Amino acid sequence: MMMKTLVLVLLLISATAAMHPPSQRTIRLPLQKKHIVLQAPKNYAQRFLGMDRDTGKENYYDPKPEVVLLDEKRGTYAFKWSGYDGKEKTVIYQRPDAINAVVIARIETTGSGNSTYTYTIENLQSSGEELTSYFVQNFASDVRPAKAADVYVGSVSRNDREFKDGQWIGYGVLNSSVVPGRSMEFRLESSAPPGLVECRVAGGPRGMKGVGEDMPQELENILPGYEAWPSGFTIGPIDNLNTLSPAERANYLLKLLPKFKELGWITADVLRWYEQNLNRNDPVVLYDRAEQDLKAGNITTEVFAMIHAIKQ
Repeated sequence: MMMKTLVLVLLLISATAAMHPPSQRTIRLPLQKKHIVLQAPKNYAQRFLGMDRDTGKENYYDPKPEVVLLDEKRGTYAFKWSGYDGKEKTVIYQRPDAINAVVIARIETTGSGNSTYTYTIENLQSSGEELTSYFVQNFASDVRPAKAADVYVGSVSRNDREFKDGQWIGYGVLNSSVVPGRSMEFRLESSAPPGLVECRVAGGPRGMKGVGEDMPQELENILPGYEAWPSGFTIGPIDNLNTLSPAERANYLLKLLPKFKELGWITADVLRWYEQNLNRNDPVVLYDRAEQDLKAGNITTEVFAMIHAIKQ
């Protein structure tokens, strides 16, 4: 009898769970990586060794370039070749993309009416290296990055195709404190409202320790550039949003809702409500609903900040 009762209780619990499934919560998508394979060059030139004193002919030799994977998780490789002195040379290279990171952005309004954008970069436990750089895009004229201890801040050249649109601010960590499992915050101020922008991170040491001579050019050519940095989206100041009416800002967000879902910033159930109501309700109603959804974990701080900006 007791066993039958237990079975009945378990069935009731299962039925109740089926009727009331656990509520969805947002899960931010980590920054994405490109699949880049590092391999020794199949074709390479012989290296010029010098002129033969007796014959006057040019001497060349085979540098035998190699690429050896040392640690897949940490993204470390040994770049090897035969040097001018006939001895094997080795340079250790660590990829900038052996890092798994999530970017969390929030906004606070200051007393002057400006906004402080705070970016928390979580270096996930699954990473193979420490966080060393964070670059974030903006489209505003009055961006002021905040200085912090052990952080270098500077503008980023627009010559590289990865940074050709808008302006970019680069934050460089000057120590190795942001190891896997830890996080770091970077800040900037602006009067411009938030919109969707791009961001990138990098891990590992900057540069490589030399060995007294340059590696063969063909080895240098396979080193990835900024395209290897994990990239994704966050929020940042955009001047043009200041010219939009509340209804136009709502329409701007309406077009971005599918992207928010893809990024893990909004749950599917709540997404439907905003699709139906973003351009119907007044900003105060939207703000109140967004405040509830944020507390319930149905939207992230990024979505909340952009909805809050409609009301301002």
